[in-house]
Amino acid sequence: MPKRWIITLVAVFQFIFSSNVMAADRGVPIICYHDVGGTVNNEYTVTKETLISHLSYLKANGYHPISLEQYIAFTKDGAPLPEKPVMLTFDDGYISFYNEVYPLLKQYNYPAMLAIVGSWLDYAPSDVGKLVSWQQIREMDASGLVTIASHSFRSHRFTVMNSQGDRGELLATRTYTNDHYETMEEYTKRVSDDLDQSQKVFERELGHKVQALVWPYGEYNLTAIEIAKNKGFESMFTLGGGMNEVGQKGLVEARRGIIMKNPNTSFYASFVKSGGLENNPMRAARLDIDTIYDSNSLRTTDSNLNLAIARFNKTGINTVFLRAFTNENKDIESAYFHTTVMPVKADIFSHIASKLREGGFLVYAVMPDLSSQWLTKEHPEDGFIVSDVQNNSRYTRATPFSPIVQKKLVELYADLAAYTYVDGVLFQDDLYPVTTEDFSSAAKASFQSKFNKELTAEVLKDESIRNQWKRMQKETVQNLTIQMMKSVHTYRPYALFAQSISAEDLLTKEQDRDFGSYLDSFNYTVIRTYPFHQKQNGDYLQWLGKIAETTLANTGTKFAFELETFDSNRNLWIKEKDLKAQMDMLRSKGAIDFIFIPDIVFEDKTVRIP
Repeated sequence: MPKRWIITLVAVFQFIFSSNVMAADRGVPIICYHDVGGTVNNEYTVTKETLISHLSYLKANGYHPISLEQYIAFTKDGAPLPEKPVMLTFDDGYISFYNEVYPLLKQYNYPAMLAIVGSWLDYAPSDVGKLVSWQQIREMDASGLVTIASHSFRSHRFTVMNSQGDRGELLATRTYTNDHYETMEEYTKRVSDDLDQSQKVFERELGHKVQALVWPYGEYNLTAIEIAKNKGFESMFTLGGGMNEVGQKGLVEARRGIIMKNPNTSFYASFVKSGGLENNPMRAARLDIDTIYDSNSLRTTDSNLNLAIARFNKTGINTVFLRAFTNENKDIESAYFHTTVMPVKADIFSHIASKLREGGFLVYAVMPDLSSQWLTKEHPEDGFIVSDVQNNSRYTRATPFSPIVQKKLVELYADLAAYTYVDGVLFQDDLYPVTTEDFSSAAKASFQSKFNKELTAEVLKDESIRNQWKRMQKETVQNLTIQMMKSVHTYRPYALFAQSISAEDLLTKEQDRDFGSYLDSFNYTVIRTYPFHQKQNGDYLQWLGKIAETTLANTGTKFAFELETFDSNRNLWIKEKDLKAQMDMLRSKGAIDFIFIPDIVFEDKTVRIP
């Protein structure tokens, strides 16, 4: 189990419960163990003494381990559970489970689930170690204490995922071979064949199918879930930590906290209470692929990326907002990932994101939106000119009313998730703006259908019609946003979503209830607070305080504050003490999460984030 993946998934799930970690009586924590040994050979092994201390803690503190059958009944139908329920799971089928764990389960009368990789029982990779036999599995299966689950048949491994040779978890990755990405049909057949073979082996050896599937490395997607259901798997388990509640998500996307580094009882106590969920504040930086990509040399690109990673490590960054498109001429015309929807400059995002995730960083893709010029290149009738008052300029924006625009954006976001690994997506602030400047063909058609009138500037002078039209625009944009999110979740179900907005726009829209509802659609709202850029030099701390008070009064979403590390007006790096003063002001108002801009990879300047 690769450490970089564990760090990433645990951090992804940390947001979901970070604002209010549930007590154990509001859900079920599921604990994931691997090997048990006399010595600790790797970070996934615990000693027998440690395991005994864990089981003793559960007993002494009133926890009641439950079986898979009880868990399924709870998540499906809300069946009652004993007080302080917990579920114990063990992955991979090491011989230590039979020799060490099974006797302890009988001693404590605790049920547990054991996940088996079917093909490993005949031939396991050399680095796996000794495993249980089918005879031992049959004995434990008949005991009433141990429930056997599938850990796939032959898919507990990695596969090449891009032309650079990066590797992804097999059951959740479109393989890349011979300059070709696996099609959806090929992927579906491969997963279906593996899970079908897994069930056949269990039927042959145990006389029955198994009810549960444990995703290798915790990676899965919604397509794989549906395939698993069709193969007779009723419940599915991932990683990431947190409490599991009644409902479909708890049934087929059950989160488990993974035991690592042979933890002592004190750590284990906190681990069980949270379901193994960590809660680390976001410390993020933006990274523009334009600044590190060299079209003539992958080696140079990697060298530049390594410089960025070194800077991120020095400054305490744990999350990277990685731009997924080119912006060299201030025109969004091509992507940095494989897609058939938008022109592609280079299929390099997947490689860069993989390297960042291997380094333990979360990666959010910064994606194109309605301001993208490529959307209207073939269909200029879907665009309209918008005035940018702040920058005293005008630009072309695509109308959200166009079915063509909607289809392209939804498919683009789906391609991002299908062919790359992302932990989240950042929507730019140009997605939301509502305007009376949209006189595109699609907008006119929608207006005509709603009001039975032609859309004209004169008609919009009617306040009632104008307000209804704005509401219609907001609903259209929100529905489009939801569809884009769903397309990402099809392939990356755990992905989080953030919306970027400037502090000025936030204050302007403060009384807009629809806007507040729109922000509630996201896991994070990123507030761009650039006091020096806005020339708030004299009272910038008070200005930041006002922004924070306005922002944090809304409890429906979680806010991250983006701060400048470079004063472009004076062409100076902001001093560390000044950056700390900004963060202290925001923290005093309740802020937790921060993003820093810019990150100039080649600048010999490192500021440790306070």
